[in-house]
Amino acid sequence: MKVTLISPPSPFLIDQKAFPPLGVLYVAGFLEHKRIDINVADLANKESDLETALEPYSDADLYGITSTSPQYPQALKILRILRHRNPSARTVIGGAFPSSLPDKCIQDGFDFVVAGEGEEAMFQLITNIEKKQIPSVVQASYIQDLDDIPFSARHLVDIHSFAYDIDDGRGTTLITSRGCPFTCSFCSKEVWQRGTRFHSTDYVIAELEHIISNYDFKHFLFLDDTITIRRKRMLELCQRIEPLDIKWRCYARTTTTKEMLIAMKKAGCVEIGVGVESGSQKILDIVDKKETVEQNASFVELCKQIGITANVFIMIGLPGETYETVEETRRWMERVRPHKFGFNIFMPYAGTPVYKHPDRYDIQIYDVPEEKSWVKGRQGEYESFVATKELSRKEIERLFGELFEHYTEITSWQPGVGKR
Repeated sequence: MKVTLISPPSPFLIDQKAFPPLGVLYVAGFLEHKRIDINVADLANKESDLETALEPYSDADLYGITSTSPQYPQALKILRILRHRNPSARTVIGGAFPSSLPDKCIQDGFDFVVAGEGEEAMFQLITNIEKKQIPSVVQASYIQDLDDIPFSARHLVDIHSFAYDIDDGRGTTLITSRGCPFTCSFCSKEVWQRGTRFHSTDYVIAELEHIISNYDFKHFLFLDDTITIRRKRMLELCQRIEPLDIKWRCYARTTTTKEMLIAMKKAGCVEIGVGVESGSQKILDIVDKKETVEQNASFVELCKQIGITANVFIMIGLPGETYETVEETRRWMERVRPHKFGFNIFMPYAGTPVYKHPDRYDIQIYDVPEEKSWVKGRQGEYESFVATKELSRKEIERLFGELFEHYTEITSWQPGVGKR
C-alpha cells in the first residue's frame, strides 16, 4: 500500500515555514520503519494552488492529513481535491482537531479519524484497512516506551526550508517527551493521555547528534510542553548536551529551580518560553494553573540573573476576566519587564473543560469559524470569540490592541516579528 501523509497550509501564521510538521514526520518515520511505502506532502504556503501542489501525490492508496482547528478548512479543501482526483483512495485525518471532534470529521467526508497519538493507530489502520470490521475512529494504546519510536523522518521533506531564529542562528525542532501532568482548564485533556512519557537521555543525545551530523543544525527548539518536569533527568540531559556545543530554546513552568536553570545555561539554553497566562492570582486560580503571580515574577528575575531570556506567554479574555484583572496583568508586566512576551486573546477549544462547561466559569463562548480559531497569528487580525460578565468581545479586542502596544514599548520586543 502506498501512503501519503499531508501537512496542510497554515495561512493564518506569520511564517508557515518556521517549524517542520514534526508530528507527521514522526508518524512517517514509524511507518517507514514498518516498511510502508510512504511519502510526505508539505503544503506550507501552497493554499492558493492546492490543485497543483497535490499533483505529484495522485497515486496513493491512503492519504493521511493532519489538522489543527484553524487548518481544518484547508484539510477539507484537500479532501475535495483528492476525492475528485483519486476517488478510490481512502482518507484519514488526525491531529488535535479531529481528536477532539472525530464525529464531525466523519460527517464531513473523511473515511477514518485517528484520535490521539498517531504512530501505532496509523499502522493498525494500514494493516487492517481491508477488513470491514475496522472502526471509522481509530485510537490505539499509547506507546509507553518512547524510545521504540524511530527518529522523525526529516529526510522526507526539505528540512532546510524550515527554520526558526534561535539566538544567532537558524534552528530546527525536536521533542524529548510527550504529555503534560498539569490540569489547566483551558487546555484539552480528555483526548490525550494524562501524564508524561519520556525519551531516555541516550535517545535524545543520539537524535541531536543525528540532526547535527546529517542536517548541520546547531540550534534547536525543544517542543516538550514542559521539559523540566523531572529534575534528575534534566540535569543529566544538560550534562550530556554541554559537549555538543549547541544553542537551544525550550518551554518550562516557573517551578523550574535555580539549579536546573544554571545547568541549562551551561548546556546552551538561551531562552525559555513560559505560560504565565495572567498577572492576576484570581485568574490563575480560576483556570487551575497551580502557580502564583509572585512565583512567576521570581522566575523571570531568576532567568535575568542567570542570563537566560524569559519569554512569557499571557492571555486576555480568560474566564472571570475583569477590568481589575486586566489592570493587574498590566502592572505585573510593568513591574517584571520580561525580555520577551507573547500576548493573545483566549481561544476556547473543543475538548477543554472551559469549552465543555462554560456554565461553571464566567465565560460566554461565541461560534468560532475554524479558519479564525488560531490562538497565535498575524497582528491586526485577532478577534475575540469570548466575553465575560464585565468585558464584551469588542472590549476585549480594544484592550488587547491597547495593551499589545504598551507591552511592546516596555519590553522593546515585537512578538511574531522577532525584532528588538
